[in-house]
Amino acid sequence: MTQPDRRRSRDGKIMLVLTIVVVAVAASWVTVSVLRAGASGEGGGGGLPGGRQLVFRSLRAGPEFGHIAVVPAGDAGRERVVLPARCERAAAAPAGGLCLRQTRNPIQLFAVTLLDERLRPGKETRLNGIPSRARFSEDGRYYATTAFVTGHSYISDGFSTETVIGRVDGEPVGNIEDFTFLLNGQRNDNADRNVWGVTFVPGGDRFFATVATQNRRYLVEGDIRRRTLTALRDNVECPSLSPDGRRLAYKKRTGLNNDVWRFHVLDLASGVETPLAETRSVDDQAAWLDDGHVMYGVPKGGAGGRNADVWVVALKGGAPRLLIPDADSPTVRSPAKSHSQR
Repeated sequence: MTQPDRRRSRDGKIMLVLTIVVVAVAASWVTVSVLRAGASGEGGGGGLPGGRQLVFRSLRAGPEFGHIAVVPAGDAGRERVVLPARCERAAAAPAGGLCLRQTRNPIQLFAVTLLDERLRPGKETRLNGIPSRARFSEDGRYYATTAFVTGHSYISDGFSTETVIGRVDGEPVGNIEDFTFLLNGQRNDNADRNVWGVTFVPGGDRFFATVATQNRRYLVEGDIRRRTLTALRDNVECPSLSPDGRRLAYKKRTGLNNDVWRFHVLDLASGVETPLAETRSVDDQAAWLDDGHVMYGVPKGGAGGRNADVWVVALKGGAPRLLIPDADSPTVRSPAKSHSQR
């Protein structure tokens, strides 16, 4: 090869490398721009949809994996609006939301980010473990987080959780494991107590949650002002209060070794418990799509998979159906309410 030919070959390789770099940077810029546009209301997505919104964590492969996404609650098949916040677990309500995320800080691996009415990241606090559950109160006053301090699954023995309730504006309530636990009307101080799966009662200081001790799981009613947890029912995990406040959806242990979960719904007035038509064992805190439907995330490829789909099942029967592919951590909010509440 002659000297000019070598020079042309070298120059061509340099131009090829520069072209690849420019294309990669441009693609990255477009991705970031699209995510930012979704949060600001700019771009082709037109910002957040109006009316009731279904907020979830997008698990599509690619740059949007793990980001919060939004579709109309009545049209879950609509193209999702993907937002900048990237989470391991998320929750939303009319006044804002919550993002449990992994950090790049080796000393503090996880954090809690509060989201405003347009689901933009704001104040941040510590999360002392692997993200597991998140809830944001309907009135925007409280939020709750559950993290695994040790272990990583509720089905195994030897796990330890930390469940914290915080005030959006003000001092945190703290770790509710420190609340007084009342079992059968008596104070119970078992050292092996774990608490998880908070669901708030709108317009007050009450909530429901799960307390585990001595290999039993209890549905408890919590009182933030009195700092108490009162056991109501056995074999209940991860309760979720319906929008009308009349029912609780939760999972309960079944099977020969109590190693299978089944979703049930409890009518709070009558005490009648009804199993739902979902027969798979699902480890999730269900959420309500509306007063007649319960939704939840189902992992793909087993419980350890990184991907999942959101499914929905009706209280009145009928087979569960796929609601949102490549998604988990769903909650519903109605932004129109937030303006009147503030």
